[in-house]
Amino acid sequence: MQGFNDLGFKALRLFIAVLDQGSFSAVARREGLAPSSISRQIQLMEQALGQQLLYRHTRAVSPTEAGRLLGHHARRVLAQWEEAEQALQEQQDEPAGLVRINAPVVFGQRHLSPWLGELLGRYPKLQLDIQQTDNYIDPLQDGTDLLFRIGTLEDSSMQARLLAPQRYRVAASPAYLARHGTPQHPEQLRGHQCLAYKGESGQQRWFFRQGREDWTPYSVKGPLTGNHADTLTQAAEQGLGLVMFPSWLIGQALHQGRLVALFEDFEVATSLEPQQIAALWPGSRRLSVKVRTVIDFFVEKFGPEPYWDR
Repeated sequence: MQGFNDLGFKALRLFIAVLDQGSFSAVARREGLAPSSISRQIQLMEQALGQQLLYRHTRAVSPTEAGRLLGHHARRVLAQWEEAEQALQEQQDEPAGLVRINAPVVFGQRHLSPWLGELLGRYPKLQLDIQQTDNYIDPLQDGTDLLFRIGTLEDSSMQARLLAPQRYRVAASPAYLARHGTPQHPEQLRGHQCLAYKGESGQQRWFFRQGREDWTPYSVKGPLTGNHADTLTQAAEQGLGLVMFPSWLIGQALHQGRLVALFEDFEVATSLEPQQIAALWPGSRRLSVKVRTVIDFFVEKFGPEPYWDR
């Protein structure tokens, strides 16, 4: 067993990742290693233990009985090691270590990337690994410490810190309004070109309400639909029509006058479910100082009223 002890925690983490992903290649892509390197480390574990841990198939791998048993105990060992690392870190005067972050693509570009220099300048012992995707990920399987997500908060296995409500705005360019006039009521949308987002669930609907009235849906039409918000926003800036997007997405265009907000007396949305911008982390994990530091930094930068809504 002495040989196995020499392999260390990195090999255990790789082994658990292979169990979760069922593939050397998937883990290799995530870790930036060659699949052969990961396979070799598992072979060294098998040699040290004197038992086969994985069945190797053409397209995937699966655990043997010994592999399942080792995986069960390895998860507990790694969890205890992580707790110990966090406890030691909390004794330090300055947050340090790697924080693995996952964020939506466009939100990350607009509202995380601009602040990274200040974050790392303030906390030079921090390291960040930022992966940006709009797809759902399992933070435990993906090894993610912190997720930024937008939508309805439904996953009870996650803890959350609300950063801001997602608010929508309807907007058009000054040139478009000069040609077609400024609509004052949603009923007038029938006479206007609307550029609607169209994703996997179909074309978005536009909802309006005034005061305490019920939400009223409006179907909209125009010369362009698409599944990329930036493309539609640029089309609106070129005078092709109206868009309805979150304020965090088009707030800068509104502040700079490239777009003009419409229907200011109405609340607008694309869904009747309240949506939030939130920082999430696995509920099974203690919130470490380094992760809390990143969350607190962005809470400070976004502000009680997010800067994109001011």
